[in-house]
Amino acid sequence: MSSELQRILKEDNFFLMLNTHSGASSEEIRAAYKKLVKQVHPDRFIDSQEKQLAEEAFKRVGVAFSTLQDPLLRKDYERRYAPTTAPSSNGSQDPATATTSSNHAPPRAQPAGQQGSSAAAKKTKQELAHKHYDAGKDYERKNLMDEAIKEYKEAIRIDNDVAKYHSQLALALQKKGWTGYAQAEFKVALHFDPTDKIALKHYQPTAGQSGKNTGFKWLKLFSSGNNTRLGDILIQLGHLKKDQLKEALKQQNDEKLLLGEILIRMEYIKPEHLAQALIQQSEAVKAAE
Repeated sequence: MSSELQRILKEDNFFLMLNTHSGASSEEIRAAYKKLVKQVHPDRFIDSQEKQLAEEAFKRVGVAFSTLQDPLLRKDYERRYAPTTAPSSNGSQDPATATTSSNHAPPRAQPAGQQGSSAAAKKTKQELAHKHYDAGKDYERKNLMDEAIKEYKEAIRIDNDVAKYHSQLALALQKKGWTGYAQAEFKVALHFDPTDKIALKHYQPTAGQSGKNTGFKWLKLFSSGNNTRLGDILIQLGHLKKDQLKEALKQQNDEKLLLGEILIRMEYIKPEHLAQALIQQSEAVKAAE
């Protein structure tokens, strides 16, 4: 494996990862990043295993650069980890400026090949994704749908598993008239969070077949008084007990939340159980139409 790949995959200090120092200017960080990505770009590697490692290193370098280039993220990173190290001529840590306390160093990354990533990288990824999400909301408020869609897509690219990113993208797509694309995103949002209120309200599995808003009916069915109540369906499916439903309903009355949210939070059911019940509810809605 390339020594540079190996170094990046083992290094957690963002400044050292980019072969720069804690006092580096924005221009210095950008120059160091440009030089480094040329060396570790996955297209430079032929061996499949080495190419896979290069992809991971490329992502890590990108996270480090994005963090240090953003003044707010950089300030937060320095506050949390107080990196005071600088690279020596061979790219390793300079003993003269290295911190001596492990409390001031970011946590070590897991070895390549293991699941997950360091807490710092995960938090940074979430922060970056949310910044794009907020930017998308700003554009949408200004009715700049194309720009909003780009920002939502970027948030999803960075952190795909967040339901609200998908449901908000779907709303923007719907405003553009791209109904099929929007419905697909609503469906993805419900996959990641079956209680996502926006997706529940707007998702229509029968879109194009009926002008009625089935998704809104799903939302209403959480508290409906007919035989398609969510709690009754979950009991029928064997996912919930009657005494658990009574406790959840009491909690629901106190907190004014959707029953599905309460049941999941109380750990009476799993998200997939709620999704299964929602499907059965939708079938009941279609049968009643």
